[in-house]
Amino acid sequence: MIRFSALFLLIGLSFSLSAQVELESLAKSEIANYYKLKYYSTKRSGNEGIDIVYAGLYLNPNMKNAYLKGHVNFYFKTSTPINQLTFDLRNELTVDSIKHGNEKLIFVHSPNEIITIAFNQTIASNTIDSVHIYYQGLPVQNTRAYDRNVTASGPIIATLSEPYGAPYWWPCRDNLIDKIDSLDVRVTVDTAYKVASNGLLQSITKADTIHTYHWKHRYPIANYLVAFSASKYSVYSDYALLKSGKNLEIRNYVFPHSEADARSKTPATIPMMQLFDTLFGFYPFEREQYGHAQFTVGGGMEHQTMSFMGNFGYDLIAHELAHQWFGNKITCGTWHDLWLNESFATYCNLLCYDFLKPRSEWYTQLRNFKRDALSQPNGSVRSQDTLNTGALFEYRTTYQKGAMVLHQLRWLIGDQAFFAGLRNYLKSNQLAYGFAKSNNLQFYLEQSSGMNLSDYFNDCIVGEGYPIHNIKWTQKGNKVIIDIIQSQSHPSVELYNVPLPILLKGLNGDTLLRIPINKAIETYEINLPFIVKELVFDPYEWILGKANISFPKNSNSDLLILYPNPGVSNFYAALNNTDLIGYTVYDASYKAIYSETFSEKKLKGTILPLDFKNLASGSYVIQFSTPTNSISKQLIIY
Repeated sequence: MIRFSALFLLIGLSFSLSAQVELESLAKSEIANYYKLKYYSTKRSGNEGIDIVYAGLYLNPNMKNAYLKGHVNFYFKTSTPINQLTFDLRNELTVDSIKHGNEKLIFVHSPNEIITIAFNQTIASNTIDSVHIYYQGLPVQNTRAYDRNVTASGPIIATLSEPYGAPYWWPCRDNLIDKIDSLDVRVTVDTAYKVASNGLLQSITKADTIHTYHWKHRYPIANYLVAFSASKYSVYSDYALLKSGKNLEIRNYVFPHSEADARSKTPATIPMMQLFDTLFGFYPFEREQYGHAQFTVGGGMEHQTMSFMGNFGYDLIAHELAHQWFGNKITCGTWHDLWLNESFATYCNLLCYDFLKPRSEWYTQLRNFKRDALSQPNGSVRSQDTLNTGALFEYRTTYQKGAMVLHQLRWLIGDQAFFAGLRNYLKSNQLAYGFAKSNNLQFYLEQSSGMNLSDYFNDCIVGEGYPIHNIKWTQKGNKVIIDIIQSQSHPSVELYNVPLPILLKGLNGDTLLRIPINKAIETYEINLPFIVKELVFDPYEWILGKANISFPKNSNSDLLILYPNPGVSNFYAALNNTDLIGYTVYDASYKAIYSETFSEKKLKGTILPLDFKNLASGSYVIQFSTPTNSISKQLIIY
């Protein structure tokens, strides 16, 4: 992981958006890359007709050597009769006992890290019952799922479970089927340490040299989003006034040696929170709080209500906050659909530039994202192989390309339909605080736009690569003719039928076109009252694709020949079949730098000498004026 180590050295410095979020993708990928293939390719705990309604974690981590003692109380509701139950837990951790009420249960902790619990009697359907699992051990320390490190402010133990890391430190049902409806986390540490976790801090119970932090969370939560961090933190709060009128606390746990830096940066969360609260609907965990806990991973992790942060760069703050809507309130229903988490959070980074930053910064970020997303001809936004965790968290596709596909979708259906569809998706009774797949998002965007988006999702989310548009254009009098031939960088897509934004720039005005693409070869015609001097593809950075534009060939080019071209300084205009009344020379920015109007028109058949010795070497446009129209030529001077 040399690349990761090099990036990790940048922590604490000022990051670009791409560096910030790339660190997150590398951190998550690094965790997953340590997992044995057998662990997540074999059967995991499943949905045996139960719903986990409550989990109470009691944890006692040793801050000196990372050894962990704990027990978890699970309450569950049955939908069918059951006589056994399964949980996931790594074999490095030993299960001491499992209780059902006051009786100990027989269990098997198998080599593939599945705990199978046998009940002494069948538990009837529609019953709420509980099991209590007691365990201990030293979690694997060569991953970041459960990690002890030492900072300038002292030791830290922190967790980061996405995607498959939760069983590395606590017994759980590690799936994307059932969220825990309600959660308590109690962590006991020496009094020198403070603990951050999910939800609201309820109490700190002191006893001699130790104290127990009790965090309570009363929203559904996926197993991989349960987390804690313990260190010698400094704690302070920012506050964001939301649309509802609530002044939401943003509680920050930071290393004392970097507190000044954190205090200068975390207030950026406030306008971001207010923006997302407006664009996407109320902050999903409004009854509780939001917060940051600093840890030693290079990027960040969007633990529910408490994002763990490797630094407090603007873009990382935005990305992890956005996950509270996209990833936490609604979680991807399979790891194939991880883009519903990561692509959206990355696009929300960009939206902060769109709505909160100068336009120049917004366009710079878009251009950078497009450049990187188009840097290779392949790659799908939807993860094809979830066992290849490097690809699952591949920064170029899952993060950057996914963000630009969402941006392009916004262009396709319009702002009103785009944001309305997202709000309806997020507040759906079927999806909110649960799981979603790509087709669920597609449904709500189709409802808001009135468009069939099947082709778009198939081509841009599932398909690989991007379109390449070869564009040639001419002008006949007032008619502009644009020929477009589309090819693809990857054979998985036959045709991208996303309309193209094309700007026609004239001497006396501009026109922005939206050209539909329904087949590989398109011809588009438009009447304009001005001479076009330039065609610009995608002037406002909406489209994820490339374009090759041919310099305009005026349909009347045979009426006048400019030669020698390229040349040094002396040129000639041969008037084959037109009269001429003057000409104007424009520089590369289309600023008129020289103009001449003849006292008498030059008649067809004339060879007109032109002296441009005062012009510097470069490319120019010379526009010849005839009695009825104009003829534009490129002029190249050596």
